[in-house]
Amino acid sequence: MSSFRVSWPSGLLFAALLATMVGCGRSSDIDKVVLEGTITLDGQGIPNGEIRFFPIEKTQGPVSGGPIKDGHYVAKSRGGVPVGKHRVEIQAYRPGTQSAGSGPGSSKVEGGPAEPYLPAKYNTNSELTCTVSSDSKTQDFALHSM
Repeated sequence: MSSFRVSWPSGLLFAALLATMVGCGRSSDIDKVVLEGTITLDGQGIPNGEIRFFPIEKTQGPVSGGPIKDGHYVAKSRGGVPVGKHRVEIQAYRPGTQSAGSGPGSSKVEGGPAEPYLPAKYNTNSELTCTVSSDSKTQDFALHSM
C-alpha cells in the first residue's frame, strides 16, 4: 500500500489554486447595465475610438467602456456600466502619417501610428458626465470641435 504525502508548502499552493478556480466570496452586488449609443463630432460619426465611464461621487464600481466603430459604441466591458454618475472620456483616432521621402517635394502618406484628435475637454480633461439608471439603454454624445 502506498501513501500519498503532500508537503506543507505544496498544500498551501494547492489550496490557493483551488480557491481561485472555484471562487471565493460573494458575487458583485453592483447594478450594471450594457449601454450603447452614437458619438458624433460636428454632426459626423466618429469612425474609430473608445469611450470610458469613470464612476464619480458615490457611484461604486469599476471603470467600464468599449470601442467606438462608425459612430456607435456598446459599453459592456466588465459587465456593463455601473448605475450612477460618471465622468466620460472619449478618444477618437485617425490614421497617422509619415514622410514618403526626404528633401524638397517629399509628401506625407497614411501609415504611421494612429493619432488621437479630439480636444482634451473630451478625454484627459473631460468635462463630460452622465447619469446611468438601471433602465438606461442608450446614451448619445454630440461633440463639437470648437
